[in-house]
Amino acid sequence: MQGNSQFKLDQAGLMKAAILPIIAAAVAGALYIVFSLWSIAGILSWVAFVFAGVWYVMTLRKAGAMPEMMGLLINGAILGAVCGLVYGVVSMITIPMGLNSALGGLGGLGLGAFGAGVGIGTVISEIIRGALIAAGAAWLYSYLVKQGTIK
Repeated sequence: MQGNSQFKLDQAGLMKAAILPIIAAAVAGALYIVFSLWSIAGILSWVAFVFAGVWYVMTLRKAGAMPEMMGLLINGAILGAVCGLVYGVVSMITIPMGLNSALGGLGGLGLGAFGAGVGIGTVISEIIRGALIAAGAAWLYSYLVKQGTIK
């Protein structure tokens, strides 16, 4: 069974909604610079990705346009992937710094290469994780709006 729905990239909506979630993802990634905040940074990454999906739908509702569910899923995933990219790159830069400060300066003895090598895979996984979480959050929030649970 094939549907007749067409996916449309909502470039204007994504540009309007992108600023705050990208800032939230960058702040979450920047927390890795302090070793004692690493667990909070991981939790805030989840919050930033959920926020990206919900904020996208809220921005669309504010503008008075609500696309179909497939459009929300894909555009929410795009915004989440961008946030995942920002979070992954910022955390890839700050993790060796936090590790170096935690080890009293000994982190610079070859562990910087460890951070860069692990970082590339981490960035890719964060892009995927951000896309999945934001798409799910956008879908769930729009479902709750259409059901009347959220007004």
